Amino acid sequence: MKTAHIEEIAFVDQAIINRKTQKILAEEPWAIDETQEETLKKTIQELLDLAQHAPYHYKIQEDYYTNSTLTSCVPWRFYVLDTKACRTLYSHIKNPTIKKDKIRDMLGAADALLMVTWLPHPSREELKNGVVERDFEPIPFEGNGVNMEHIAAASCAIQNVLIGATARNIPNYWSSGGKLRDKPVRDYLGIPLEEILLGAIFLFPEDAEDRDATIIPGAKRHEGKEKATWSTWLNLGIE
Repeated sequence: MKTAHIEEIAFVDQAIINRKTQKILAEEPWAIDETQEETLKKTIQELLDLAQHAPYHYKIQEDYYTNSTLTSCVPWRFYVLDTKACRTLYSHIKNPTIKKDKIRDMLGAADALLMVTWLPHPSREELKNGVVERDFEPIPFEGNGVNMEHIAAASCAIQNVLIGATARNIPNYWSSGGKLRDKPVRDYLGIPLEEILLGAIFLFPEDAEDRDATIIPGAKRHEGKEKATWSTWLNLGIE
């Protein structure tokens, strides 16, 4: 094996190992470094390039992309908020009708937020009657093989972004979304409720750990990770 190839493998492996959950919470929103706007935009485009290489098995229901400005047949969608948009959303979530949680404090620290949704295959009833306007995400969704594959594909796209961010020394966090998945915020962002939020990816400044912030590490980073407890070799009687 060529040395360069070994070095590439080691770099990828280390990025996967180094990825970790970090909630970075700012008591007050951090100032926006406008000199880094173009660099941030370039970095996010690179991360989206990684997301597009995620595998998928099934195209989404055709109505999703023929009736939308996002016309891909892949089962995921990415909605990107830059630093200014994160601070604007931070201020919006301060609205007294929207309950405060850690999401708002992360928006005060984040350089960017990538809202990642997946598009469930409509139920038999919806296919028969047509999808109605929603007040909430289609949860529970129909449990079938297509939807299982859609979730797996969107998860791969998210993981590609997380590994790419880690390789670039960008602290990151995969959130389930909290209040970001509710109708008031979804309407504000213009993210259709027929899509299900799978991950809100927060990207923080590289020096976030050196700033005045509360940092909450992942509680399960090492729990249950011993290989022998979740993997086994199947012999099948072969000597």
